[in-house]
Amino acid sequence: MSERSAALLPNQGTDFAAALTAPPVNNLRRIGGEMFNWSDRDPQRSEALPRGAVLRHLIGQYAGPGRSVLVAGPHADEVVVALADSGASVSWLLRSLIDAEDAARNHSQVTVLSGAAVKLDAGERFDLVVAADGVERLNSTEGEQMSPARLIDRLAEAVRPDGVLLLVHDNHLGVHHTVRLEPGNRERLDSDWDAPEDENDPQRPASQQQLAARLAESGLTVGASYAVFPEPAVPTVLVGEGLLGVVSSPLRPQLGTALSRAITAAYRNRPVLSDPRRLVSRSLRAGAEATVAPAWLVIARAGDAAGIDRHELLVGDPSGSFAYEVSSQQGDVRTTVLQPLSGPLERAGLRRVSEPTTSGAESGYVLEERLLHHAATSDLRALRLELGQFDSWLRGQAQDGRLTGPVALAGLADVLVTDQGPTLLPTRWEPIEPVAVEIAVVRAIWQFAVQLITSGQPHPWQITSSAVDLTAIMLGMVGRGVDADRVRAAVELHVQLEAAEFDLSLADQHDRRLQLLAVTPGTASVDVPGFRELTEALWRQRYEASHLLAMMEWTEQMIKSRDLAVSKMDWEVQFYKKTWPGRVLMVARSGYRVIVRDGRKFVRNRRARKAAAKQQQQV
Repeated sequence: MSERSAALLPNQGTDFAAALTAPPVNNLRRIGGEMFNWSDRDPQRSEALPRGAVLRHLIGQYAGPGRSVLVAGPHADEVVVALADSGASVSWLLRSLIDAEDAARNHSQVTVLSGAAVKLDAGERFDLVVAADGVERLNSTEGEQMSPARLIDRLAEAVRPDGVLLLVHDNHLGVHHTVRLEPGNRERLDSDWDAPEDENDPQRPASQQQLAARLAESGLTVGASYAVFPEPAVPTVLVGEGLLGVVSSPLRPQLGTALSRAITAAYRNRPVLSDPRRLVSRSLRAGAEATVAPAWLVIARAGDAAGIDRHELLVGDPSGSFAYEVSSQQGDVRTTVLQPLSGPLERAGLRRVSEPTTSGAESGYVLEERLLHHAATSDLRALRLELGQFDSWLRGQAQDGRLTGPVALAGLADVLVTDQGPTLLPTRWEPIEPVAVEIAVVRAIWQFAVQLITSGQPHPWQITSSAVDLTAIMLGMVGRGVDADRVRAAVELHVQLEAAEFDLSLADQHDRRLQLLAVTPGTASVDVPGFRELTEALWRQRYEASHLLAMMEWTEQMIKSRDLAVSKMDWEVQFYKKTWPGRVLMVARSGYRVIVRDGRKFVRNRRARKAAAKQQQQV
């Protein structure tokens, strides 16, 4: 036991006395190898616990009355409760004795096994084995240490014939490891002290194919496999094999939008090496999303894999309240709600959308991606056409100049342009009160301008332009104007959306409003603080400062030059006014000017008389 974990229980004497007087727990079974004075449930010292609506839906498909379930490792209580409520007989394996005792007291309908996975009864089999936390926290320091490959084999042995194993396996090449920027990441968590991560283990499955092969060696057949985003513990987006790497699928626009939203929510205000959305976007264009996925979720069956449902795209929320599936049948895109909202959800003046819709189009492109391409290539004509089409479409959805429903909060990333015109991708919120169409248009364009600046995207306008400047320019391209009041209303609407999405307090909303109103060329990312984007913002600040210094130096030189010329002219004037030679020169110069002026008039008049006389002779 490490000193770090010992700090988890500062009042050990009080806890020990309470344990002596606590009533006995009848649903706790110690199988050996349990870890004393250790906890895997402290959010400050341990990895997050697996949860989410998508995970609960998949697990619920294979649980039910009369079925036995083994939950291996620490999981969120909601996952275990959902399995127990289905009528299944649930056994929960936890290596921490403290966690096991708490789980036994809080979940009397669950049999809690305290100990290491190696101590599981070799003859005990289960209809469903759930290891959504992976295998890293199934070992115990109080006994034999098993490698990840052997732990996978041990879980496979616990599956009875025709049983199912649901396993989430961490990807060491995943985007969450690639962009991680946390000092002391190998000593920060208790689990890192207990079982250091070995990246050189040749037996550990390092790819989706190797994981399937390992399960096959253990007698299991993988029936469904998914790439997990944005984090292994909270799988809010699952990409099925029918969509992985298929760049021609009509679901690719929906996939890109879903991943962008999920990553933004997961990495919000978390310092990272670089914005993970850019890496995931590049992998999507290359069809390599499975390679950079944070984890893989596999559903394997002992024997034949028949009866395991496969999904192309599953989307849910971290709180576990909503999940839906997006699929394509003969080119027709459809959305099916798998786990509806338990009740209406209203927050910050918005309402949670309970029935997301899809375009149903066979092909199309996300408007934001196309605009980024046009901005990078300085194609102003194409930019004007796309923005004009969006403006006309959004105004066509309004009634009496006001928008209702999810379209009122549509950003450029939420619009899919098809052959039939723009259409709305699945969204999460809609306003309770109608929104003025002018404000909705300004918000969408302003949000795009903020992205151009904070992400350092190339565009054809001045690098010193602020978000408001770019918004005014792009609105002017479609013949629309903007003022300070509309910009503030648009920012207020955006803050309202973020408050509903992330449950922001009033103080957080105030700070967020000030931050968004102050987006300038030197502003870093306003949602995911990436070190690379911060360096880019610092470069823009230095560029702008050097530009201002150069302008100041040029202005100073011009002022000096003009001061010198004025001084010289003043000396000449004083010389002409105060000395006799100067006065004579002034009189001579004035006479010269008079002679030159009158001489020119005489020459012009003489030429005119000659021309008139010549014209009369011709007549």
